[in-house]
Amino acid sequence: MKVVIVGHRAFDSYEYNLSDSFRALGHTVSIVDITDVLPVSARLNYWASRFLESYDRVVSVRLAHKVASVQTDLVLVVYRNLHPLIVKQLKEHVAGVPIVQMNPDALSNLEKQQIIAAEFDYYFSKEPYIVDFLRNKVGANAHYLPEGFNPRIHQKPTVEKSVAEWLTNIDVLVFGNLYAYRARMIELLMRAGIKVAVYGVEGPYLRPMVRTAFRQKYLVGAEKNRLLYGAKIVFNNFHYAEVTSVNQKYFEINAIGGFQLSDYKPTIDEYTGVPADLVTYKSIDEAIDKIRHYLAHPRERYALTSRQYAHFQQYHSLDLRVRQLIQTVGMSSLSLMKDR
Repeated sequence: MKVVIVGHRAFDSYEYNLSDSFRALGHTVSIVDITDVLPVSARLNYWASRFLESYDRVVSVRLAHKVASVQTDLVLVVYRNLHPLIVKQLKEHVAGVPIVQMNPDALSNLEKQQIIAAEFDYYFSKEPYIVDFLRNKVGANAHYLPEGFNPRIHQKPTVEKSVAEWLTNIDVLVFGNLYAYRARMIELLMRAGIKVAVYGVEGPYLRPMVRTAFRQKYLVGAEKNRLLYGAKIVFNNFHYAEVTSVNQKYFEINAIGGFQLSDYKPTIDEYTGVPADLVTYKSIDEAIDKIRHYLAHPRERYALTSRQYAHFQQYHSLDLRVRQLIQTVGMSSLSLMKDR
């Protein structure tokens, strides 16, 4: 089967990992990005599209033409901020091909609600709340599909975890975009006397105390695997707009073999291989207490980590998610055929 993904092709992006899973399952995949149709950066395009509708429409028309130039059986649109015109254009150019919207973001990132205005054939979201809304309030063909990890990228290092922790020498690691909510929670950990190492992309209003722990490095690839595995605890605090869902990192950390302490969300009861209350917190005070406990009890960390690792390898790869998507859009039989 031939698949086109409209989105960002950067290494380890959601689109990159989706395309890798399709290829691993025997399909042919092309990623079409905005930079393929316009000589501007993605950031400049974002702001131009936000305020100039005529420009926004041109981008969508060009993207649809680009997709149509590639023979395809399935189109996945991951970008959430494209003009709704793109779906109308795609249906004219590749009639009969399912046009699918994949939304990996929290609902606060729905921009001007372009994906709701467009007539996608299928919607997939990791957030049960938004799936229920789309399906039961606006009549969209919406489906729940959690994120997952890429087994060819998010891999456990071969060294023993106790040795990795000794080599890494990090008590608590936090990574991601340093939004205000994340930075403020990190500061509370630090004020409680917990040693924190912070990685990721600096956000606005970064607090001075957090800046002292900020290592100014974006984690990706083998270094990401090494540090997440080697840190004694990886602290994962979800965006407040994750109403019931979790972030991509949740799956990656467990798949790499890191010990994760995360914000509690109802979907974790579905995902976890150990009792959720052992590896989640519902308040910052509870998080601090659990961090202190697990730093003092490494064998408990290792036992829980081992069970989570085995469970996530079995149930939460993106390869499994892609198989589920193919089945939902009714293309399982086509996916079994060799590429034409």
